[in-house]
Amino acid sequence: MKQRLIMRLAVVAGVVLVLAVAWAAILWTRPEPIRIAFANSLSGPSAPAGTESLVATQLAIDEVNAKGGVNGRPIELVLFDDASNPTVARANAQAIADSPCVAVLGHFLSSTSLAAAPAYKDARIPALTGSAAADDLTSGNEYYFRALTPISTQARSIAEHLRAVMKEPKVRLFHTRDAYGESFVSGFAAAYPLVQWRVFGLDVARQIGSMDEALDAAAQEPGPGVIVIGAAADFVADIVKALRRRGIKGTIIASQGAARESYLQNFVNEPEEKAHPGFFSENLYAASSLIFDSAGVAAQAFAADYKTKVGTSPSWVAGGAYDAARLMIEALKRADVKNRSDSKIADRDRVRVAFGAIDSPKSAVAGLTGRLYFNTNRDIPRPIRLGFFRYGRFVTAPLQLVRIDQPNGIDLAAEREKGHVVTFRDRHYWIQRVVYTGIDINRVSRVDTKQNSFSVDFYLWMRFAGDDEAQTHVEFPALLDRGAFDPARPVQAGQEDGLSYRLYRINGDFKARFDLHDYPFDTQQLLLHFQNLEQRRELITYVIDRFGLRLDDDGSSRAEDGAYSGLELWRFLGLNYFVESLSSGSTLGKASLFGAEARTEFAGFDAAIMLRRSSAIYMLKNLLPLFLLVLVVFATLFFPETMFRERVTIPVTSILASAVLLVAVNSQIGDVGYTVVVEEMFYIFFVLCLMTILAGYRHEKLRDDGRKRAAVVLDHVAQLLYAGTVLLVIVVLYRRYAV
Repeated sequence: MKQRLIMRLAVVAGVVLVLAVAWAAILWTRPEPIRIAFANSLSGPSAPAGTESLVATQLAIDEVNAKGGVNGRPIELVLFDDASNPTVARANAQAIADSPCVAVLGHFLSSTSLAAAPAYKDARIPALTGSAAADDLTSGNEYYFRALTPISTQARSIAEHLRAVMKEPKVRLFHTRDAYGESFVSGFAAAYPLVQWRVFGLDVARQIGSMDEALDAAAQEPGPGVIVIGAAADFVADIVKALRRRGIKGTIIASQGAARESYLQNFVNEPEEKAHPGFFSENLYAASSLIFDSAGVAAQAFAADYKTKVGTSPSWVAGGAYDAARLMIEALKRADVKNRSDSKIADRDRVRVAFGAIDSPKSAVAGLTGRLYFNTNRDIPRPIRLGFFRYGRFVTAPLQLVRIDQPNGIDLAAEREKGHVVTFRDRHYWIQRVVYTGIDINRVSRVDTKQNSFSVDFYLWMRFAGDDEAQTHVEFPALLDRGAFDPARPVQAGQEDGLSYRLYRINGDFKARFDLHDYPFDTQQLLLHFQNLEQRRELITYVIDRFGLRLDDDGSSRAEDGAYSGLELWRFLGLNYFVESLSSGSTLGKASLFGAEARTEFAGFDAAIMLRRSSAIYMLKNLLPLFLLVLVVFATLFFPETMFRERVTIPVTSILASAVLLVAVNSQIGDVGYTVVVEEMFYIFFVLCLMTILAGYRHEKLRDDGRKRAAVVLDHVAQLLYAGTVLLVIVVLYRRYAV
């Protein structure tokens, strides 16, 4: 007995030793991670923006690591908090230079980026920012790159918007006397006539009280006009407060730092805001490289992932950080870093060279708003859009300027005559109309998975600038009855809040593509999609009317109402909205486009109704006979020897009966080219029936051979195997589909 115990202990010890050796081998062979420094404002006044950048960056890193990392090596972020302080950023930069990090992502503020830039250059470590916009950051510094439009170009875009869209000749420009503000002034001056604007410099080296003289002078100027603020994010709020308190109620346009909804937190505790909500944010505009209500599918998918991770919606800060991380990942892939202690300097140079090679549409990286590549100044001149605040939301303004990058193939003179194009020197822009769009469901009366169609009654509305009806000339490709929608016959038409308003009611059948892999535990999307094939997307874009739809922060509506009460087999999950586009690379036979890389895009809009099948009701109505057959066949495993014939005939009869039932179930879903879950359940039952038949035959054979004990054991094994299989199927289905 003692010897047997010793042997068991020896076996256990051997197994433990083998596992320890295997684990050590795994650790030994695990590749060393590629380390990237993440330098940002994780504390201090800009901590919310820094945290937003970190979340977005980590999303991109997690995506690539889940796919095996970069050339088999995971990426690891090493955090450095600059606390929104240039002195701290300078000290951190030296620590980063001495670290094994091969590149830097950061900083958020231009001031901290400029403070750290010399150390990065001396250490020959490439840095990439998605938010610091001061021109001096990349000028003359071949180691700093920017996934963003520099502030001078942003200011020039604001000036061009004022001239072409707002047609506002009188401007008062406030700027801070720092690198950011000076870059803003130079860019604005390049596009706005000097005689039509006045400039007021603010000394940010002292407290806001030192700005009183300039603010008082601006407030005393008579007549209307627009105020433009060229200052970093940490100064804009104080300037806006001071201007509003001096009685200036007109339009204020701020730089990109203020273009996020969380920025309004700077005003919530002010007495004026408590007494009159919107006191500071009314008529407050801001320039931004990304506004999510008018962003495409890639940006909407990113916003959904971000919302899932942290519970709040992202801003352009997160979008810029995500794009910067994507650029960093692609540069690491192309650089083929060795990631050894003796290759650190060479790896850093390889990454810098890889960044520099992303310099054309052919080498570009897919971003949230298009393809990303650096110009000769290591910037990415992304399109700038103008948005405004209302009811705590930051939304796209009704008219936008869209840069024409490849004017070949466009009759610019004719388009200018139509009012579609404006020109500033050698820069040409489409005037894009933003159409605030909403779809409100009245009733979904039918969902037919066999015929791949559904019936729905809903309202569609559009609000847009101007009286041109081209915005309403849309079509629903999936609408079976083309006469159910006529864009020339709205239910209501008129003016609402200074915009043209059109309301339609549509009631008809739509084609659908149902995914039935999980049937009858499936979740389906009923897609209402329209597109405008008469006007290219540069002229018209449809955005989500967040005010009219009263949406949640993530752009979805989950409030269930009577619209879905008639669908007894379905449960309403939510209604989501997406901005869509139809892209075409066709030249349409134009010789001027043969060598062009541009694609023609047409605007569209989607409303997706999410429904989940009530699987319990379905199974009770359709699969109850199958469940009874499962019990009946299981019972045959307990029959005595005298009922051998029944042990065989009942499973055979059950197979035939369930086959007929399977045909009936398949008739409800139509022809599909794959196996669905309900079919897999039937196939498992067929296997169990065959096992029961074989167990019965084998039991009889063993009994005839006089091996009754073995026959009893066989019955017990068959019973356990049958019950275990059924239980396993139930557990798997519950874990996969239970809500």
